[in-house]
Amino acid sequence: MKYINYPHTNLYLQNLIEDRDFLELREYALKENVPIMNVETKEFIKTILISKRPKSILEIGSAIGYSALVFDKYTDAEITTIELDEETANIARDNFSKYNAKINLINKDAQKALSDLNQGFDFVFIDANKSRYMDYFIETSKLLNDGGIIIADNVLFKGMVVNDDYVDKRMITIVKRLRNYLAYVMDRKDFQTTIIPIGDGLTLSIKE
Repeated sequence: MKYINYPHTNLYLQNLIEDRDFLELREYALKENVPIMNVETKEFIKTILISKRPKSILEIGSAIGYSALVFDKYTDAEITTIELDEETANIARDNFSKYNAKINLINKDAQKALSDLNQGFDFVFIDANKSRYMDYFIETSKLLNDGGIIIADNVLFKGMVVNDDYVDKRMITIVKRLRNYLAYVMDRKDFQTTIIPIGDGLTLSIKE
């Protein structure tokens, strides 16, 4: 199962959206099988960014830098992004340079990088190792300013999280940990969280 929604619904939405943001990077990601946020997810997050106007953004999981560049285009925020893989981090840095984006990239394990940060953030985007989403949420919540937002991508994981019939046996651990993550964030009393079934599923959590 590739999508969590009906394929014809996804196709309709994708055709409806006039996507002009960093098309070269989207084509590269498709060609090289690099996971980046899909068009519907990007449009939703863009709307949140425009309305929230965050001054500081933290991303876990840079990949080739696509999402960080979207954040840079639609905000005036100071952006920090964390990427573990050195080769991927270098590609992201090259893309930041190509688009003249002043984005701070930390090439380090996210847990270690987060422990070194002490500034507050208005917006956090989590799109890295799915098995560690709960850890990432716990650590980034400590850095989040009051009223700040944490969005995590791929939380329904191709529908596997909501229905055992779709679970690939190789993904059982990831699915279990994502289910634990969802139960955890929905139970956090200091956050208002909703699960949004677009793209591959998002959680949007607002710190009260």
